[in-house]
Amino acid sequence: MMISMITYRIIPFLNLDEPREPYFNPGSEWVRDAVKGLMHRNSAMLKEQGVDTSRFHNHDEQTSQNKPGYPLIIYHYTGGQFLVTGINEGAYALSQLMALYPGPVKVSHQMMVYFSMLKESNQEIEAVAEPVIYQLHNYLPLNAGLHREFESAGAMRKMAMLEEAISKHLEKDMFKYLGIDLPVPEISLIDIPAIEPRRQTYKNHQYLAFNLKFSVGLLLPDYLTLGNGKAFGYGILEKVV
Repeated sequence: MMISMITYRIIPFLNLDEPREPYFNPGSEWVRDAVKGLMHRNSAMLKEQGVDTSRFHNHDEQTSQNKPGYPLIIYHYTGGQFLVTGINEGAYALSQLMALYPGPVKVSHQMMVYFSMLKESNQEIEAVAEPVIYQLHNYLPLNAGLHREFESAGAMRKMAMLEEAISKHLEKDMFKYLGIDLPVPEISLIDIPAIEPRRQTYKNHQYLAFNLKFSVGLLLPDYLTLGNGKAFGYGILEKVV
């Protein structure tokens, strides 16, 4: 299965008296608000170009209900950069919107933003003989019940629980909804994962967040996401070079 992806870097310009701290977090809601606001300004034009504008917010535009499936536009803060990534139809939607803004644009009373393309790729998702090492950033894999079990488990059980979660999120979420017909090979965690000192709040629930490395015999593109909060960049996946 071929995956088409495009990633834009977002450079914010804030008023001098605007506090910076709220903008620098893994769940970059402000990035989605900025991009979604620009989409709404041009929604009629984008729809004439065949863009499914609901990809920008994952809600049915008639019923306002959440759309099931894997998010095709992901907003994230990764490697010290604010980014927005489009996947398949989301890549087309994002590129059509970004073409309308070649220069800085005002998105609120406090902020202007500038977009520049960072990366564009078409990559086959495939099994490989030699396992590839990946980094997962701010991964939110556990529900409330599994949190309780995890916190009282020994080190080996904790690693097994995280390996099971990664396998499930690949097979029953990413692969299922992106139409990737591949079995998921064995997942192997590399060392005991680092746990973020503060729990992450997502949809009014607090979660343990993990930064971890794992290996798997799959070739996957950077900036796909796993676990809870995927559209906001939790669980960003990057190859370790």
